[in-house]
Amino acid sequence: MEFAILGPLEVRTRAGNRIRLGGARQERLLAALLLNPGGAVPVPRLVDAVWEDRPPATADRQVRNLAGLLRRAFRKADPTGPPVLLTDGRGYRIPLDDHGLDSRLFADTVARSRRTAAAGQQSAAAAGLRQALSLWRGPVLDGLEGQLIDAGAVPLDELRLTAWEDCLDLDAALGRHRASIPELTGLVADHPLRERFVGQLMRALHASGRTADALTVHRRFTGRLAEELGLDPSPELRRLHLALLTTGVDPTSGPGSDPGSGPGSGGAGPSTGPPAAQPRTAAPSNAGGPGGPADERGGTARAAAIARGGASPDPGTAAAAAEDGRGPRPGVPVPAQLPSSLATFTGRDAELAALDAFAEAAAGVGGKESAPAPGPGGASAARICAVSGSAGIGKSTLVVQWAHRVRGRFPGGQLYADLHGFSAEPPLAPNAVLARFLRALGVPGEQVPSVPEEAAALYRSMLADRRVLVVLDNARSAEQVRPLLPAAPECLTVVTSRAGLAGLTARDGARPLTLDLMPAPDAVALLDRVIGARRARSEPAAVAELASVCGRLPLALAIAASRLAERPGRTVADHVAELRDSGNRLTALAIDDDAASAVRATLDLSYRTLPASARTLFRLLALAPGSGLTAPAAAALCGERVAVVRPVLDQLAGSHLLTHEGGDHYRLHDLLRLYAAERAAAETGRAVRTAARERLGTWYLHHADAAARLLTPHRRRIPLGAPGPWYEPPAFTTAAGAQRWCESEHGRLLGMVRAAAEHGPDALAWRLPVALWSYWFTSPHLEDREEAARLAVAAAVRADDRYGEGHARNDLATALGALGRHDEMLAELRLARALFAAIGDRVGEARAIADLGDHCLGTGAHGQARLHFQGALTLLRAQPEERRDDWAIRVCETNIGVTAMLAGRAREAGEHLHRALDRHRCTGDPVLEGITLYHLGDHHRRLGRPAEAAARLRQALAVLDATTRNPRLRADVLAALAGLGEAAGPPDGQGPPGG
Repeated sequence: MEFAILGPLEVRTRAGNRIRLGGARQERLLAALLLNPGGAVPVPRLVDAVWEDRPPATADRQVRNLAGLLRRAFRKADPTGPPVLLTDGRGYRIPLDDHGLDSRLFADTVARSRRTAAAGQQSAAAAGLRQALSLWRGPVLDGLEGQLIDAGAVPLDELRLTAWEDCLDLDAALGRHRASIPELTGLVADHPLRERFVGQLMRALHASGRTADALTVHRRFTGRLAEELGLDPSPELRRLHLALLTTGVDPTSGPGSDPGSGPGSGGAGPSTGPPAAQPRTAAPSNAGGPGGPADERGGTARAAAIARGGASPDPGTAAAAAEDGRGPRPGVPVPAQLPSSLATFTGRDAELAALDAFAEAAAGVGGKESAPAPGPGGASAARICAVSGSAGIGKSTLVVQWAHRVRGRFPGGQLYADLHGFSAEPPLAPNAVLARFLRALGVPGEQVPSVPEEAAALYRSMLADRRVLVVLDNARSAEQVRPLLPAAPECLTVVTSRAGLAGLTARDGARPLTLDLMPAPDAVALLDRVIGARRARSEPAAVAELASVCGRLPLALAIAASRLAERPGRTVADHVAELRDSGNRLTALAIDDDAASAVRATLDLSYRTLPASARTLFRLLALAPGSGLTAPAAAALCGERVAVVRPVLDQLAGSHLLTHEGGDHYRLHDLLRLYAAERAAAETGRAVRTAARERLGTWYLHHADAAARLLTPHRRRIPLGAPGPWYEPPAFTTAAGAQRWCESEHGRLLGMVRAAAEHGPDALAWRLPVALWSYWFTSPHLEDREEAARLAVAAAVRADDRYGEGHARNDLATALGALGRHDEMLAELRLARALFAAIGDRVGEARAIADLGDHCLGTGAHGQARLHFQGALTLLRAQPEERRDDWAIRVCETNIGVTAMLAGRAREAGEHLHRALDRHRCTGDPVLEGITLYHLGDHHRRLGRPAEAAARLRQALAVLDATTRNPRLRADVLAALAGLGEAAGPPDGQGPPGG
């Protein structure tokens, strides 16, 4: 067995199959044993673990019973495996020599990595510690509470933090200062009084040229330490602070500093004090390449092991410029600042075509003989293109690739700047970029204006007679971009950003181009290109699955492919298996010695820029089942009204951390969902997560109940209780609308049942499937219906709720009957009937009896079926008015007619079915009306009346198409019509009055 306690408790077999335990008591017992790895835990201590200070009188015996249940579960899951739970003296133990435990593996890996570090192998030690930290999926035994569990978690939590500190010290020794800043910022936020993290962040900031920020971190820490604990910092931190003050603020940390310069950027190792400040060195005017370590194009390039550098100008560009009259002045070099394109670039044909169309439209606008393109901004509408998309989607890669393809059209040169809008460094000020561009255009450094407005005016003047391509990469906002936009009609500007930059479209006439995930064939082609076609052809299914596991995100694909390329002996299937473990996927999608290129790091940069309300909502979205949800469901997660939450959803969509799919529908792609779940586990308390899940479950439960009231309006329902004040009623008001809602939410409804079964509460886990019966009754999703019903039964049993168990077993029986598994159906119905009888619920008992009649119909026992229907009908009619179930009564009346028809009593069958049809129509029940019309069609077919049979069947079809459709019944009706063939005659759609 493989046990995992570094997060929610999990048990898996050697084959990787998860074992579901029988309840919270078994989990607490197992947790107590695993917190004492390999050692025996006496029964009294296990009693404390299970019941704490309120054990029952039979606690010792119950502990032994629980141990026996665990043994049986383990033996059933792995019959040939070694023993798992052994009796040892007056207690029990788990022999870990034969089984795995993640906390033990974590401690061993940390110890081994520390020995590696002591031997001077810093890079290997850091990698080992990262591997150990990746074992954590959340807090120790997340979801279980108790003094013993909390006490056992403390040493593991402390070992985790010290391992993290050791790892970051090793990163610093390896010169990875900038890459560690986002991680350290998050750790300091999570552990604000942990001094070692604070010191590490200060050193990393200073080594990255951000001494002022390092001093701010120190000021905040000392203030909080004094306010909350009344303490002063340690002597070590005071010495570090004094060293920073003595050194002075590094000049490269101010606006306009060149990315990549400054202390620590060359990879210098740490010292006892901060490194000395270095003078600023101006970058050459034609320096190319994205600057930030988290730049997604650069990250992909590194992942593919492609060298980057400034692109040389096209041959003959200077001559063309001279002839054209739109190039630089004589003697001034043509700026050619584009970074190198990727040799592994693949796909994006539609996006490249869109950029080509933009360039052609701009050429028409700039030409003297062409009319301006229509649209806001007149001619400018075709001169700016804003390319947006989520982190790692490949915006920079696409634009740089395209820019190289078209650079020959721009004899005036190509200007490029990484604006660091979403980067570990602060966003570049527009004036700093203007200074670089002006120097590249031939303005001596001392003549570059220091006043931003004057610099922008000179920049526009320098470009007035030139045809230049300007690429502004990684922009934070429209305000950062506007001063850098040329005014010349023959210049083109392409901006990339993780934000939507709607302001550029509205005010500056930019054309938006939004990047989505790569199409599956392109994603596979990218993997093929990096790992080699021969290797890809040997495992085509695994390559396709790898593309899926990477979420078709280009950065993730490039990282996964590069890791495979570096390990030629590893199969693609093995790599997929590693990534399939969602707890390690984001950790695995990283490049050794280049943490900034990791998928997690790029997402961190987007996440940290969000306001608090958007970060909170983003974390909560991970708690919703499935990848998509609606705005009302998101509002339920937050406990707010939809009007409050919708703007925040749109803000997340504008930052490309969420995809707006139209209307009220939104989607989180797989890797963003994993990242949101990580942030939720780290930043959102367990109680908050639990409350959010319960609100969402309550929202789905009441919406399902509202749908049921429209689908089967006269059927008696289970009591639900009132939802919270945040709840808003559903938008659907008809049976057809309710059916459409259920179908559109089908996957999320089943996911909600699964989530409630896993996380609780049990009351929701059985109530939601029961409330959904009216939808399941007509749904074609028979296997899902069975699964939901089984989860409902298990939840009701855990809660010791016999009322709920009776309903859940009855619903499970009807699901099994629909699947044709009549023996299992009969067993569940007998249990349901006994449960209802024991609690005195006569309506529930009558339903179970009526369903026994359905079972008999399915097995051909028509006479026995009739007795069951009549017995149920008698019991139902005997109930007081306030407890009657009119819908169940009419179902029984209809089914008595069906039994008469199947028994050959034609006259009696016709009377019952016609009477039932009239009642269904009077009460406005299209579900039972359609069913009864179908049976009447069958009745006429048996009597040799094909025209009347066809007429009734067409009436049934009309009712179904106008209301709930009932896919399964509709298929039966169409099959019956097809069976009638030519005997049915022309489709007049009418039958004789009353049949």
